[in-house]
Amino acid sequence: MEPDRFGRKLGVGVRVGAGILRDRASQTAHSMHQEAPVYIERGAQQGRSAVRGARKFSQSIWGPFAHASGVLWLEITGLFFAIFGLFFAQNAWRLRQAWYSGPDHPRFLLYTAVTLVFFYFTFSSFYQARTKEKRKKTQ
Repeated sequence: MEPDRFGRKLGVGVRVGAGILRDRASQTAHSMHQEAPVYIERGAQQGRSAVRGARKFSQSIWGPFAHASGVLWLEITGLFFAIFGLFFAQNAWRLRQAWYSGPDHPRFLLYTAVTLVFFYFTFSSFYQARTKEKRKKTQ
C-alpha cells in the first residue's frame, strides 16, 4: 500500500469515527440531562446509607473496646486503692497498742481513717466495674 493512499484511508476512518463518537456523546449528555434529578437522589441516598453503615461499623468496633477498657480501668484503679489501703492498714496494725491512749494515738487514728477511706474507694471501684459489666450484659 502506498503511504499516500494509506494516510487518506486512515484520515477518512478517523473523521467518520470521531463523528460517530460526537453523536453518541451528545445523545448520552441529552439523556443524562433529562434523568439528572433521579441520579442526584440516588447518589444522596447511597451517601446516607454509607454514612449509616460507617456509623454502625464504628459502634461495633469502638463500643466493645470502650466498654472493656472502662471496666478494666475501674478494676485497676480499685487494685491501686487496695494497695494503698493495705499499706496504711499495715502501719495502723503496728500502732495497734496505742489505739486508746499513748503518744502514737493520733497517728493510729489517722492511719485507721485513711485505711477505711482507701478500702471504701477500692470496694466502690470494683462495685462500679461489676455494675457496668452487668448493665452491658442485659442490653
